[in-house]
Amino acid sequence: MFVGLVAGAALLLIFIIWVAIVDWLGGDVHFSNSRLFLEAFFIVLPSYCIAVTVYMLEMTSRDVLALAPALALDEKSLAREAAAITEQSGAIHIWTLCWILTMFVLTWWASRMAIDGNALVKEFSQPVIAGWSYFRNLVYVFALSQLIWIDIALARRLGRLLEEHGKVNLLDRSGLRALAKRTRRSVLVWIPLLVHSIIFIAVLLAVVILPATGIRRRYIEEKSRQLAIVRSRIADRSAAVVDGIVTSEYSNLPELVSWEQRLQQARVWPYDMTVYLRVFLYAGIGLSSWVGAAFVERFIGAFFG
Repeated sequence: MFVGLVAGAALLLIFIIWVAIVDWLGGDVHFSNSRLFLEAFFIVLPSYCIAVTVYMLEMTSRDVLALAPALALDEKSLAREAAAITEQSGAIHIWTLCWILTMFVLTWWASRMAIDGNALVKEFSQPVIAGWSYFRNLVYVFALSQLIWIDIALARRLGRLLEEHGKVNLLDRSGLRALAKRTRRSVLVWIPLLVHSIIFIAVLLAVVILPATGIRRRYIEEKSRQLAIVRSRIADRSAAVVDGIVTSEYSNLPELVSWEQRLQQARVWPYDMTVYLRVFLYAGIGLSSWVGAAFVERFIGAFFG
């Protein structure tokens, strides 16, 4: 929160200085209420992205330590993994550069749009402050691209760590509670951005699914292995019973059948159903905001002509 507030205060100060300089140079600076609201909105968004990025980097190391009961690692190895998981590859710079170039193209294209009858677009295209739109959008796409890359990278690395070193117990997932907690937290921090644009639903699904795919694969393999063993023993004992060979060794057939049923019912996803319900509920908040806004706009347009 502190980092986000500092970033927001810095952007607001730069905006005020920018406008003051333009006004001092004799530019005709005009801001409507709608424009001021949008400027505040575009200051809050990158500030939030910066704050969440710092937060996720800090919390992921703690998540690794909290997953100690579910990892077959000693204390030193666990600490080393917790420290290394937040390191980023150099490809993040190429990713961010592509976002920045796209932002420049879109900002230029928006400034060349037909502005007849659209006072807000005309106001955004004022030559004396057009440079501020480029700077503000640059900060936003930089912060957003960093957040998307880092959050997905952390989710992938966490999933790889669980796949390589995770303990598999088909009947006890208590060691993975920290993973479910992290998933709920990741979903919550993406809700404000999801309300802003529903396209972030792809990122939201990635940060939910990627940490669980590796350990899920381990669960599937372990479940298949145990079922194969149990069914092989059931087949041997069933054949013995049919042949009339009944000894103490073959008297545990009901227990084997019961164990097979428990294995069949064992889930292979490490999350409880409540996690999925929360994801759909939180994602529905963003979707309903877009649907509600479209409905209100259509209603106002139809009512007022």
